Amino acid sequence: MNMKNKIKELLKCNLWKTVYFNFKMLPFSQAKKLPIWFYGKTDFRSLKGNVELVGSTYSGMVSVGKQDVYVDTNVQNTIWTINGTLRLEGPIRFFRGSYVLVAKRGVLDIKSKPTELGITKIGSNIHIFCFDKITIGYCTRIAWDCQIYDSSFHYIEYLGKNEKPATLSKPVVIGDHAWIGNRTTISKGTVIPNYAIVASNSLVNKDFSEAGENILLAGLPAKVKASGLRRIFDRKIERELDKQYNYSRTGL
Repeated sequence: MNMKNKIKELLKCNLWKTVYFNFKMLPFSQAKKLPIWFYGKTDFRSLKGNVELVGSTYSGMVSVGKQDVYVDTNVQNTIWTINGTLRLEGPIRFFRGSYVLVAKRGVLDIKSKPTELGITKIGSNIHIFCFDKITIGYCTRIAWDCQIYDSSFHYIEYLGKNEKPATLSKPVVIGDHAWIGNRTTISKGTVIPNYAIVASNSLVNKDFSEAGENILLAGLPAKVKASGLRRIFDRKIERELDKQYNYSRTGL
């Protein structure tokens, strides 16, 4: 994007919230580049933590709050609470209506890098609540209306048994190049391997690392339904297949 187009795009964003967030949460050497852009209605509930940008930074590297080309959401507001550590690497897209909470001891680590397979994209109306650690791998796609929690929020007691309640939080790891279908819930202790596909409306609540890469997870709770497959991220290959099947990608 050349400088003229970059200025035009910057003027479309919520300039006040963009400037405020960058200069409050980043060192001046990074903040002056305005690497994180916010669009639309944005509410910062609390910004007592810190944001770490890994690697080189540039203006508009991370965008938050733009409308998704496929789906919109009735939730127009971006609501972020950053009281722990938000670590971002490479170009990342949060679409409209993201609700992100990083608690005081939490670390939310989202990775991305520009390749022929695209970048990390997080869909509309996403909920991410991080009390321990959540890691989202390179070039992963998370569709709309998903929720990712590394905590169960409240203790459960076992009546009539002398058992200590389980810990509330356990880290969540989502591997590289994963594809998470819409309205999926990912709960504490989950590990999703690289190149995994998670079907829509699934509940993922366990460590699937031993199942290996290139698996399909689906169900309530999710189970391994197939292996030896992966989503095609390469846009060139997608276009060739669209031609063969006479498939139209409206708005793309």
